[in-house]
Amino acid sequence: MTRVSVLCAFALVLVTQREEAFTPARLRDGRVPPVSVTAVGGGEVRLELDVSTEGLVTRVTPLRTTPPFTDPMTETVREWKFFPARAVVNGDAARSGSQIARAAVPATVLVIGMFRPPAMNAPTLGESAKDLASGSDAVPFPASTTMPRYPPRASGSGVVLLEARVSAIGSVEDVGVIASSPAFDEAARDTIRTWHFRPAKRDGIPVGALVYVIAAFRSPVTSVR
Repeated sequence: MTRVSVLCAFALVLVTQREEAFTPARLRDGRVPPVSVTAVGGGEVRLELDVSTEGLVTRVTPLRTTPPFTDPMTETVREWKFFPARAVVNGDAARSGSQIARAAVPATVLVIGMFRPPAMNAPTLGESAKDLASGSDAVPFPASTTMPRYPPRASGSGVVLLEARVSAIGSVEDVGVIASSPAFDEAARDTIRTWHFRPAKRDGIPVGALVYVIAAFRSPVTSVR
């Protein structure tokens, strides 16, 4: 085995041990935000949530904002409840090598809202997205995002809430649907699978994490007056 192979294998072991020592906060209960039917444009919202050891959202920090979607999304996610993050405790049980002890710890969670404009074959109106911050190291941060396409066989509007599992190298390993809108689930899931992230870090070491994505589709119009 070459030295490069040894170093890669060692790094993989460290990342695996780190992931086993930390379990990210996971959504337990949460609704999707209302989407304004009068909004003429679309946009993207990114929010960073501070989650307590009880699984409650204690603070919401906007990272990217697009009116009029930011405020309703912020108010909605404030009420979300999580299974708290858990980490290995440096206590007797952990030192003894018997059963690994884990305790609830504060965590940070990234939530992304993708709001499609209603116009398909017309100029997009409304306010543009504005970046406010790049996010903390505790959450994955997307290198880029793409807006899900409106499915050709769909009709009407729908909102999908998804959970994306982001690996310690920033790739999307899995995407699950939490709140379904059947005509739009596949389009939302397929788009998120193509995203790539700057991985989250814990104590300076990359770790796997969960990201939540709200994908909102509005019934399209073919022209805007």
